[in-house]
Formats: sequence, structure tokens, C-alpha cells
Amino acid sequence: MSNRFNKIFLNTTQKTKLVAYFVACYPSYEKSLEIIKKAIDSGISICELGFPTQEASGEGPIIKKAHDHCLEKNITLKDTLKLAKEVRNYNKNVGIILMGYMSNVFKYPIDKFVKELAEVDADGCLIVDAPHELKEENQLRNALTEKNLSLIKLVAPTTTNERLKIISKFFSGWVYSLNFSGVSGSKSADLKQVEQMIKKIRNLTKLPICSGFGIKTPEEAKEVASSGCDGVVVGSSIVEYIEKNANDKNLTQNVGKLIKSFILELNKQ
Repeated sequence: MSNRFNKIFLNTTQKTKLVAYFVACYPSYEKSLEIIKKAIDSGISICELGFPTQEASGEGPIIKKAHDHCLEKNITLKDTLKLAKEVRNYNKNVGIILMGYMSNVFKYPIDKFVKELAEVDADGCLIVDAPHELKEENQLRNALTEKNLSLIKLVAPTTTNERLKIISKFFSGWVYSLNFSGVSGSKSADLKQVEQMIKKIRNLTKLPICSGFGIKTPEEAKEVASSGCDGVVVGSSIVEYIEKNANDKNLTQNVGKLIKSFILELNKQ
């Protein structure tokens, strides 16, 4: 685990951390940076920057629409890295990971991506469609390890116990536990299933576990936090709020209030 992740999860000020997902440069580069700064000020522990891609097979319609908006504006992975650098310049303590799909990283290509990821002082990345058997994933993981960066792994409820044991050997930074299989933003999490997943993963690693997918409201975040996870990931509800209020002059301030409402419920644990 990077020193920054270590400090984040050892900090007891907030028991369950909030990991917030943003589509990078949405609805524009400038507004995206402004919103993320406000989210950091409002208490998020880790910022996930989704780099716009046509390969968003794991994303629901809300996030996919934001990706398409950015692609129409010719937003690239390079723009996302630039955004990450500005976020880091603003705050040295928040965790930053880039999230996306292998085709974009492969085309960048991999070595250049990792070099620049380290240069902007991010903490790692999460590649949605890269199983450990993939040659490119191994190349990416090795390059990240050399730079002391993490490759965050996803674990789904459909993952068998045997496969989970194998995947656990490649865990780094923290583990992203999916609350259900399918696309993001499509349904709500089931607490019993979440608890079972957390327990299964806990038996295999001492790394922090963050639970994501299906957490739409502050109350749902609080409920999922009761599973014993170390963090909750909120994405679709944030992206949807930005979309619905893109022309509101108070958008940035109101996103901050939305983030604080999640933090408030998590602090009730």
C-alpha cells in the first residue's frame, strides 16, 4: 500500500472513508476541477477519476452519458492526467486513482501512462476489464509496482472462492468489492450480500476494503458501512447530480453539500 493510502485508512477521524467517483473533465475541464476541489474540502478521502472512453462496458447509462459528453469534446486520457496533477497540487493528502479500461492505457501506451501517473503524484489506477491472466495487466502491474503505485482490483459476488484466493495475491492499495454484478447505477446494494463479500475478502487480506455499486443515498452509504467495510464508493449519484444541475450557478457549492450529506451519515457509524 502506498504511504498515502496507509495514512488515509489509518486515520480514525472518519471511520468509514468516502471514495468519490467523477468522470474526469465533466461537464468541462474547468468545472470538473472546481467540483473536485470542493469535494475534497467537503471530506472525501479518495478521488476516482474516470477517464472518458468508448469502452465503458461496466458503466450504467448515467456515467456512460457523461463519458459520451466528454468524448464529443475530445477529452483524452492526457487531459485526465493533467486534471489529476491539478488536483494533487491542490491537496497533498487525498488519494487519487485513475479508473478506466485497458484499451486506452494500452494505446497510450502502458509505460508512458505509468510514468506520467507517477509524475502527477497519483496513487494508482483501476482497470475495469483487466483480469490478472491478461498479459497487458501484468505489464501494467509490474510497471506500477516499480513506481510504488497500486493497481486496485475489483472483486464481484460472482467471483468463486477459488478464483478469489488467486486474485488476492495481486491485491494492492485497497480492494474494491462490488455489491452486485452488472453495470453501475443499475440497482441498490443488498446489505446481506455486501456483508458476505466483505467477510470473504477479509479472510484473504489485511488490506482495506471499499464497497461500491448501488450506493445512491447517504442513508444507503450508512447501511453499507455497517457491513464492516473500510470505505464506500459513490459514483452514479454524484455524476447524475452534476448532469441534472450542470447549468446551476451554485453547482459546485451544492455538490459540496451532497458530499457532506454522505459524510454526515458515515460519521454516524
